[in-house]
Amino acid sequence: MSQAPIVHGYVAQGFESVRDVFAQNLASGEELGATFSVIQDGETIIDLYGGVRDEDRTEPLGPDDLFNVWSTTKGMAALSIAIAVERGLIDYQAPVATYWPEFAVNGKEAITVETLLSHASGIQGADTPATTEELLDIQAFSARLAAQAPLFPPGSANAYNAGIFGHWVDALLRRTDGRSLVAFFADEVAKPLKADVWIGLPYDQHHRRAPIVAPWAPMMAASPPATDPVMKSAMGSPRMSPLEANRPDWMAAGNGAAGGSANARGIARVYGALARGGDLEGARIISPEGIDRMVAERRASKDKVLGVWVRWAAGVILSTRGLYGPFDTSFGHSGWGGSFGFADPVNKLGVAYAMNLMAPNLAGDPRGGGLVAETYKCLGLG
Repeated sequence: MSQAPIVHGYVAQGFESVRDVFAQNLASGEELGATFSVIQDGETIIDLYGGVRDEDRTEPLGPDDLFNVWSTTKGMAALSIAIAVERGLIDYQAPVATYWPEFAVNGKEAITVETLLSHASGIQGADTPATTEELLDIQAFSARLAAQAPLFPPGSANAYNAGIFGHWVDALLRRTDGRSLVAFFADEVAKPLKADVWIGLPYDQHHRRAPIVAPWAPMMAASPPATDPVMKSAMGSPRMSPLEANRPDWMAAGNGAAGGSANARGIARVYGALARGGDLEGARIISPEGIDRMVAERRASKDKVLGVWVRWAAGVILSTRGLYGPFDTSFGHSGWGGSFGFADPVNKLGVAYAMNLMAPNLAGDPRGGGLVAETYKCLGLG
């Protein structure tokens, strides 16, 4: 494609400059294909897509194409637990072992659900070498994690559970609700909200996934492995390449930490519901009180894996220093390479960004950040 990128989609009157920023991102070469969506009090005010599906720039991005959104998936998994909590199946303050007896070994007997979900259990990955194939066998890998000993006293620090957060959620749901995370999220969130978000993408939908592109992947593969035990378990077992996301088994596995398939429209519908108390277009997935329980701050500290200050709720990140717009009451989750979704309950906004060209960061990508900043400027809140 030699012509200038074409921006498709919709912006409400007064938000035309957001379309301009989106077009500038595409023209800059810092994007391949991208999506950005905003829902305000149940109404879509921005829904943009454009660019290309492939690194060769030969195939235009379609309106319903999906991306691997990495840790943006964690927000969807955390919401699934929040729904189970609201139904009385799980208590955030209860020991994990109440629901998962096999977890109560090697000093983990007192670890609570909220400690686990706020990345403070002391287990952030496998403590022995693991393969991607093993990681994707969700139930078997969960059992392996449950048998481990913490690498630091539980509750004493944060260490991001980059690749395994969804294993915790899946195990808890199976033992309380009976369904897997894949089935629970689809039944209780995605289908009621008509949100095009998948944890575990069926094989007959794989054609919709735009391949992940990461030009820096070879450099990452050539870098020395981590030696710190916490970092090594979190990021090195297995040692992930961004291109793993293009594997069919990765797409299908249902890894609730990093394997979600979505576009911005779908993610924004989920957070658009949370931003207005759990309801979107007459479909209620959770009560305002259930959301409040989920987003109550559990920890605020510098994370041993991420290396930055994080305000953790029960599996979602609370905004700070403008991470999710100008209001610290906003909450959501970001994904490796740039994607994110968040809810701003003050202004009843659900906001999301997803793309296929990964930047080498976990949060703070200027492409999506610029779109958020322009949106708030158009709202008169920037």
